[in-house]
Amino acid sequence: MNDVLKYYSKNNLLTNRKLKEVASLYELDSKKLLEKYNDAFIALVKSAMKHSAFYKKLYREHGIGIRDIKDLSDINKLPILTKNDIKNHVDDIYHGSKILKSVGYTSGTTGSPLTIFRSPLNVVTEQAYIRHYRSMHGYKLGQPLLAIRGMLDRNTTHKFNKKSNILYISSPNINSGTIEFYYGLIKEFAPVAVEAFPSYLHHICKELEKKNLPLHIPNAFTSSETLYGFQRESIEAFLGAKIHDWYGNAERTILLAQNNQDNYYPLPLYSINEFQHNAIITTALNNIQFPFIRYKVEDKIIVEGGDLLQNIVAPKILSIEGRASETIDLKDGSIVGCIDHAFKGVSNLEAAQVHQYSVDKPLDVLLVVTPSFGEADLSIIRTKMTNMVGKDMPFTFRYGTYEDLTFSGSNKFKLLVKHNKPRV
Repeated sequence: MNDVLKYYSKNNLLTNRKLKEVASLYELDSKKLLEKYNDAFIALVKSAMKHSAFYKKLYREHGIGIRDIKDLSDINKLPILTKNDIKNHVDDIYHGSKILKSVGYTSGTTGSPLTIFRSPLNVVTEQAYIRHYRSMHGYKLGQPLLAIRGMLDRNTTHKFNKKSNILYISSPNINSGTIEFYYGLIKEFAPVAVEAFPSYLHHICKELEKKNLPLHIPNAFTSSETLYGFQRESIEAFLGAKIHDWYGNAERTILLAQNNQDNYYPLPLYSINEFQHNAIITTALNNIQFPFIRYKVEDKIIVEGGDLLQNIVAPKILSIEGRASETIDLKDGSIVGCIDHAFKGVSNLEAAQVHQYSVDKPLDVLLVVTPSFGEADLSIIRTKMTNMVGKDMPFTFRYGTYEDLTFSGSNKFKLLVKHNKPRV
């Protein structure tokens, strides 16, 4: 699909109508909004029971009929689905047009990618949520937008989409030898916002800073990776930007975004989220032809109290700690999360990554540093790491370059990398 067709598949009269619908949701009080959640949930379940071969069979096997689901309080009567449940029954789940459906895939960071079918309505609804959120923070469709999201490989330095007014730059090509070239491109383009993976945006800011090449971009929209505290501090200080982080998944079963106080909240009527200890049970409300009903997402999101109905509309989200694999395992069976805190406030640190091979081996801490990095900086990290993991979990430091960092097959960065085999 060329750039023009792709643009109009996402931005058309239907998108504009959906954009107005999304905007109207923000004007509703909690009671009215909960009623809409309830109506959308009942409509979704009824449709799945009537049209989806997979859900017909699944609910029949569990002895569930439509009369058993009267409102949202009955949601826990329905079985929880895993990624394998979806993966093994893709064709039986979908019940829309074979001609108009589009295909999407998860990144496969925790296993093999998952195939997802999307209707044209699902595509434009997703775009409506994106456009509305960004417009709330001052960015309008068509304004110059810089994109650093791993979409280009090393063979392509950059690409300009004239219709969308987006400049894509190749994240794998950003280094000390190319940074002046990219600086010239960006300055000439004069973006008013940037969309990026946090690690890529952090990296280019550090390369620009080393060469004393100032850049100002007022808005930064980050997604697809965990945004760590030390990255936010560095990016916002260098660009003079406000970061607006966005948490979602390729399945489009959950969507949380930050407000101006950096607190995450669920975008209204996007999904129903049941927050559990080590997972979120999600029900997508905007892909009725490929329904995800009570789909388990193995990320850890901490909320403050509240029952199911309260947390659907306005949960108080304390933190998004990412996947369980982003916690360090200790010998006594306990785990340590939020390890980015060990690197906050270290001004001469460009990047860091912790590798764990087993609970019986020292943590391997890879540091990418500036020439000014010294013992005082290392002492800060050492003290914070010790306070977090305790004296019984040793760790060693090594120094490297940005190219030494480990990325997933989909070019995503994780601060903690867990290995099955020891490093040799």
